[in-house]
Amino acid sequence: MERLTAELKALAVTSFGDQASGAVALAKRPDAGGKAGRPIQLQANLFRLKFKGNPSIAHYDCKITQVRTTRTKSPASSGPNPQTSIDVWDALVASNSDGLGTALSKAAFDCRQNAFTLGRLPIDTASKVLDLNVLDAFCSNKRAANLSDLAATAIMALDVLLRHSMFRKTEYIVSGGGRKFLNTKQGVQLGEGAQVLAGLFQSVRPTMSGMVVNLDPAHSPYIITGQLLQVCNAIVGREQQAGGGRGGGRGGGRGGGRGGRGGGARGGGGFGGAGGRPASGENVDRRPFTILGFGQPAGRQIVKIADRSKGSKKDGKGKPSATEAALAAARGEAMSFEKEKEQFPQKSITLAEYFATTYNRQVNKDLQCVELRGGQFVPIECLELLQGAAIPPTRLSASQASAMINVAAKPPAERLAAIQQIRQQSDFGPQSTAAQWGLEVEKDLLRLAGRVLPPPKVLYNQKSKTAAPNVRFGAWNLIESKFLVPAIPLTRWSVAVFAPQQVAPPPAVVAFFQQQLLKQAALRGMDIRAPKSGIKITYWNGLEDKIEPLKRAANDVVINNPENPQQHPPQMIFCILRDPKDYDDIKRKAALELRIAIPTQVMLVKNIFKPKGVDQYAGNLLLKVNSKLQGINSTVDLAGVPRFIAGKTMLLGADVTHPTGFGTPAAGEEVGSSIAAVVGSSEPSNMRYSAQVREQTGRKEFITDLETMSETLIRGFVASNRGNKPESIVMFRDGVSEGQWAPVVHAEVSALKAAFRKIDRGWKPKLTYIVCMKRHNVRLFCANPQDADRTGNLPPGVVVDQTITHPYVFDFFLALLGSAASGTSAYSASARWTCAATDTHSTLYSLKGTAKPTRYVVLLDENGYKSDELQKMTNSLSFSFARATRSTSLVPPAYYADIVATKARSFVSNDDMSSSAGLAQAKARDPNYIQNQLDRALKGAPAMGSTMWFI
Repeated sequence: MERLTAELKALAVTSFGDQASGAVALAKRPDAGGKAGRPIQLQANLFRLKFKGNPSIAHYDCKITQVRTTRTKSPASSGPNPQTSIDVWDALVASNSDGLGTALSKAAFDCRQNAFTLGRLPIDTASKVLDLNVLDAFCSNKRAANLSDLAATAIMALDVLLRHSMFRKTEYIVSGGGRKFLNTKQGVQLGEGAQVLAGLFQSVRPTMSGMVVNLDPAHSPYIITGQLLQVCNAIVGREQQAGGGRGGGRGGGRGGGRGGRGGGARGGGGFGGAGGRPASGENVDRRPFTILGFGQPAGRQIVKIADRSKGSKKDGKGKPSATEAALAAARGEAMSFEKEKEQFPQKSITLAEYFATTYNRQVNKDLQCVELRGGQFVPIECLELLQGAAIPPTRLSASQASAMINVAAKPPAERLAAIQQIRQQSDFGPQSTAAQWGLEVEKDLLRLAGRVLPPPKVLYNQKSKTAAPNVRFGAWNLIESKFLVPAIPLTRWSVAVFAPQQVAPPPAVVAFFQQQLLKQAALRGMDIRAPKSGIKITYWNGLEDKIEPLKRAANDVVINNPENPQQHPPQMIFCILRDPKDYDDIKRKAALELRIAIPTQVMLVKNIFKPKGVDQYAGNLLLKVNSKLQGINSTVDLAGVPRFIAGKTMLLGADVTHPTGFGTPAAGEEVGSSIAAVVGSSEPSNMRYSAQVREQTGRKEFITDLETMSETLIRGFVASNRGNKPESIVMFRDGVSEGQWAPVVHAEVSALKAAFRKIDRGWKPKLTYIVCMKRHNVRLFCANPQDADRTGNLPPGVVVDQTITHPYVFDFFLALLGSAASGTSAYSASARWTCAATDTHSTLYSLKGTAKPTRYVVLLDENGYKSDELQKMTNSLSFSFARATRSTSLVPPAYYADIVATKARSFVSNDDMSSSAGLAQAKARDPNYIQNQLDRALKGAPAMGSTMWFI
């Protein structure tokens, strides 16, 4: 609820900044909305909320105290679990059969600490009363003292009210800050120990047209439930056998949440011996425990227990009698584990021996044991994994992600039907608590007007047969076009095949593919030269470290090469992978572990073996190769965008990725580092970028070293712009939730302006700071089927800045992913699959399912953009993504930053990060480590860190 409260307050932001206090002045909506583009009628998965009468509500703070009846030391808790809270609340209602009970039965309770009632309760308790009609004033953009604070509370009340019945459905897991309800009975297996649960998303939102409730299908991946040993074997993909398994690879590591139930001791005092041997049939402890990690095999894991056979250290007495123990417990003197360690001598035995002697249970000595919170260890076969262990989507394997897409990605018609079904089944009817409050939820989706912006002119080299290809349905044909700026000649390169030679592609197949690559390069205007002595291929033997074939491939270029007498380093190593899971490892070793960082281009064996389309695949790869070697594939015509002038406007993009599968500071657990990435245009046309990467404190939302990172990028832009500094800078910031708008924009704008002053004290470029939001659940559909593309999706370029946008914050929705027109070249139609196959971190361009619009929120605008100007600029830039011949759903600067942050995380993340040692290693590492490694260079060659290595 803390997260929800923060986001609700952000929705109801009141202050646009007080310059005297040093606050950042948040941008106001500059006009009544844009006018450019052709009109289109739409509908959104939003349902209007209406009130009958003039309801007022009271807000009560509730505190439920959990009484500990066991003498075990329990970690700090935020309170009882939601089901216990509901039971307590129902008992409170049942125990009051008078008017108080009736009023409580109509209340909305969030299962935590907030209760909202229709009017005041007849009790002498402090409460806050507010009129729900305050929301009409807020959505009408009226300004009044404390209006936003009142609106935030009212929005929270409606959110809790409409979810009231969902909290009571025991088959649902609540996630997403209380907004997602996932049905445990609707799980679909994804393989490797994972399943996807289906359910619904529900959230109340303020809009320009009034209050609405957002309803949408929801899907999230979870670890399967059952015996922990079986789950672990499913994760690693093998039958149960000695030796155990990692088990924590996708959620079972540190901070895995309420991980399992014990099957050994029943409420005893851990391994202190205070529990005694359980009676027959009572050897199951149903309490939930938190799994922190994995220890040694049970036959080697040492535990210390109290040795009462030798009596107390102080008085020589042994174990107290049952009567003495009962009397001590009655006096509140039950012996704690720590006290017991003081009074009785300790002895060390293995965990297997402990379970054999204490519980008469034989456990497998060769299987790893599990570490629980508190430092206790339990044999893995004694635990059952409970429902609710979520898997971060970024931790899914390629096959799991593909399986989940097949389940979750529904075409627009199916998704629309699912939304309507959710509305029909929602508990908003006449007998609901919401109806008793006088709240009515419309049954039909909200209809609204949008506009379709025309695509920009995409420009290639003037020497091309087609220098400005026709853009249709967001895509274009590259087959008759040459790259705008071909890369420097590629003369020093080699090939590494990551498979033993006996199972790898034959040299003839590799050579044929390289010939196709050179042929396509010539058609694109690139100069790639094959070695006169022939292409040298290095193979991995299947046993050695994967750094070894990379070293050999590099040495083939540098050592005893008559074509490279100065021994310049390789410009690129082409890596052919048999297993896509090797991608991260190869990229990490090439970037961090070679003598200098060397760019690589990864390919999959299955793609170069295709009987058809090898030339198209090679052509798509060249989109990435040309960019990595400082070429520019294409540009878009921005001449019609006011205030956006080449050489005078610089673009920045930024993102922060957080660790997955870790604990949080609030839970008292160590947290892995976050990765911050900032990209900046490195030349006047804003088509080529360089990046800066830092590690920083985990879970910190703002970029702590933004001042230095942005200074480096700006100096690079100035150097390429003949020493001229930009007059305006536009920052596209990805990954900031509504609850973080104010603190992040304040911290990061301050850092950017400090960087400006460091470059030149008198330089004050105008700054525009825009947050890009993809993590929302608003879906748009064409009201008239004839307006949709062939998949039923929106046509590319749909923009909405009315009706469903914030009451006064400067924001708009822009949808840019459409279907490629039939008959377009495979260069455009298959580019999305190429990226998915060769880069495990690319955001798929997949057109499967229902396209999601990106929400752009302008938090600061010193440039004074009008709605049409900013929307046209964003729309045009979205056709300039370097490795595709189609529009992308996220503006490229933000997209590049997301890619950089994700790839940089793979450089320093591995399975050891789920251990204390891995966390300590990350904590000790220099925040600049990744960037420093990327910046290593020899003999005047450009450092990999200054190029688009991430593309």
